[in-house]
Amino acid sequence: MGQPTKQQGQSTQQQTGQQYQQQPQSFDQAVPQQVSQAIYQLEQLETNAEWAHGQAMKAGDRFTSGKLADVTQIVHLQKTLLLRESDLAQTVSLCTQQALQQSTQQLHQSQIPGVQQVVQQVQQVSQTITQASSQVGQQRQSQQMGGQGGGQTPSSRSGGQSFY
Repeated sequence: MGQPTKQQGQSTQQQTGQQYQQQPQSFDQAVPQQVSQAIYQLEQLETNAEWAHGQAMKAGDRFTSGKLADVTQIVHLQKTLLLRESDLAQTVSLCTQQALQQSTQQLHQSQIPGVQQVVQQVQQVSQTITQASSQVGQQRQSQQMGGQGGGQTPSSRSGGQSFY
């Protein structure tokens, strides 16, 4: 009796292993190009904003360091939502853009090292965020639409047979 169970367990492990092998091998294959490009740009912006934040802290500029900390947090949130392909990525992207533009206007005159690079990157990443977020939103809608149409429910697959 124990033998068939062991073979079934091995068969299940092999099937599971095959499922994992069929998944995309790299991040670039797993997400659309615009989304991976936006994530890459957001990662760079986050890193540079963190570095400039440290420079502002060293200089004792609390206003600039606070604004850069805000930029870092906002960018991190947007990046996380895009990575998870959250349906909130598109909604938050509008707020992200407004907050980043407002912050960079306030940082525009700063002489702290690295701040002007952050300001320039914010201007460059703004359009990419919009495109990537809308692509995630479209993907999410198509997945939801595909999941609703024509699928069988577990009860319809059983053919009405009782398992009691």
